[in-house]
Amino acid sequence: MTPNHELFRLIYQMAEAKAPTFDFLPEAGTKYPFIYIGENTAQEAQNNDLWGTVGQTVHIYATRVQRAILDDISAYLETLVKNISGKWEYNLNHTSTDKQIIPDNTDVQPLLHVVLDFSFTYTKKEKNN
Repeated sequence: MTPNHELFRLIYQMAEAKAPTFDFLPEAGTKYPFIYIGENTAQEAQNNDLWGTVGQTVHIYATRVQRAILDDISAYLETLVKNISGKWEYNLNHTSTDKQIIPDNTDVQPLLHVVLDFSFTYTKKEKNN
């Protein structure tokens, strides 16, 4: 498993406990609010796969009148993600969260779109023989 995938799985589990969650943009007609676990990034230390940085972008969509629900989902994820420490093959350490709230007019009804960019450092866990 890569550090990207480990982080993705951990965030996905947290998100789906709070709202409908997808790893793709769902079809038109999907009820709001929903969470889309989107882009991820990774940068290994040069010539070393034992440590590096990894990031995950999470998108939350809601209607304009669901602002309080949107804020609740966002705060929930921001709080839990800061406590991620890794589970399977990597030690993960949260380093930062960048947040944007963007008005979105791509649907018939006005939407709010929260973008959360989570950044972590990672180290590969030692294998127990």
